[in-house]
Amino acid sequence: MYLNLRDLNYFSPIQPVVHGPRERASADGRIRKWFRTAYRNWRRNKMIAALQSLDDATLRDIGVLRGNIHNIVDQFDDHELNMTPIEASCDARTR
Repeated sequence: MYLNLRDLNYFSPIQPVVHGPRERASADGRIRKWFRTAYRNWRRNKMIAALQSLDDATLRDIGVLRGNIHNIVDQFDDHELNMTPIEASCDARTR
């Protein structure tokens, strides 16, 4: 007869892992923070792409140099990142 003790430790008492409400709340908070950060980065990249798609004359009209787009968008708060990109309004102007 062979004993197979390699997978489980049969000599230690079995203690179920219990997570208290504080541990669950901190895990939920971390997940929520991760999603909020990921969503903000997505909006930031969307704004950068919209500004980079504009021609130099339009950027000059709004006072932005093409090389400073990343620095300007980094300074935007959440409200400013929610703005509708101006390239949609450019299509209406050229009609």
